Amino acid sequence: MDISGFLRRAAAAAGVACSIAYASAGAAQSASPSPAHFRAIKVDVEPLARSVGDPTATWMAQALPGRLQAAFANRLAPGDRSAPILVVRIDSVFLGESGNGIGDATGADRARDNIVGAALVVAPNGRAVATYPVFNVLYNYTGGSNYEVGTEQRRIGELAASVAYWLPGQMGH
Repeated sequence: MDISGFLRRAAAAAGVACSIAYASAGAAQSASPSPAHFRAIKVDVEPLARSVGDPTATWMAQALPGRLQAAFANRLAPGDRSAPILVVRIDSVFLGESGNGIGDATGADRARDNIVGAALVVAPNGRAVATYPVFNVLYNYTGGSNYEVGTEQRRIGELAASVAYWLPGQMGH
């Protein structure tokens, strides 16, 4: 038995379980429905920078803001000082092994990338009035079971796009 492979799978499963528990707890913290519009959208990748560092945090900081701006374009009111700010915090990103979508001997498909964080609606007084968990998983099929070199930045961009696509619906927009 390959113990290192077993430990990697166990750690990944524990991480997913913790992320789901975190997301469930965060869903209960949503204090009120999302407002109709936002004064601004900000992206916070500091937790990501502390957990995995660069270049991952830089890539996310480059990829996510534009996608969020596009997703919420009809909800932005930059001149409205009474409108809240949407802060999207990215806590962690995990890039799984590249793969072809076929399970290994245990039936596991390790070709999964995931992103964990939270979207906070921050009132003009600086108080968070609602929190929405961010947890998305994408399959990463790179055309074969051998690791495809140089795909990390593209995969970070795909995770950013998935958050921007998914978040408005999660917030009831």
